[in-house]
Amino acid sequence: MKLFSILMAAACALVVSACASTPAPTDERVHVMAEDVTASIQPGNIYISADAAKIFTFRDVESEINENGYLAVRVLGKTCELSALKWAFFGDIDYEFAYRFTWYDADGNQVSEPEAFRPRSTTPGNPVRFVGHAPTEECRNYAFELCMASEIPSVSDDAELADEKTIENEAAAEAEAATEAEAAQAEKEKIEEIIPELPEQNVAGDKKDVKVIGIPDKDAESVPKAVPAEKE
Repeated sequence: MKLFSILMAAACALVVSACASTPAPTDERVHVMAEDVTASIQPGNIYISADAAKIFTFRDVESEINENGYLAVRVLGKTCELSALKWAFFGDIDYEFAYRFTWYDADGNQVSEPEAFRPRSTTPGNPVRFVGHAPTEECRNYAFELCMASEIPSVSDDAELADEKTIENEAAAEAEAATEAEAAQAEKEKIEEIIPELPEQNVAGDKKDVKVIGIPDKDAESVPKAVPAEKE
């Protein structure tokens, strides 16, 4: 049965088109990305990776200000149908996309950082739409990015990068603390060299060695005695 399916698929392959090449965009807003071009993204445009463009055809985009005053955008398209040969070998499959929006105000200024990529799964040959809602009321324009899910870092990759960053931060903090301790010790030794040591008896607080300057001893002869005033 499996052999029969393969033979039938081979026969149908001559008349069934397959998504084998990247189609040229027919809309000036659509740009096929040969590589990461996040730095050159402009508002009002749609950016599709080369791999995603092989299986996704852009149809239209709809945008409106909803009743709450926020911009809502829907990017519409259709996925490519599987060739009979691919279907015979792989059966029913899903296309796994990843997409995100970047939002701008009416003057073309970016309102916030680009969103994190969101996953979207769909079957071959079906219409698909990608919906985005602006985070603030000042958003009046957008840019849209679409790629295959396999083209963005996985959660495990992000976790490994975060762990490496944490280790680097901890090592840097330990090195900084050691440097500060060495500097404090050097400063302490420098101060000890400049300031002479006080006599031990004074440090101990011996009252016999402590004298108050400017106040004469009560028994000293220098203290003037009171003389009674002469009567008239």
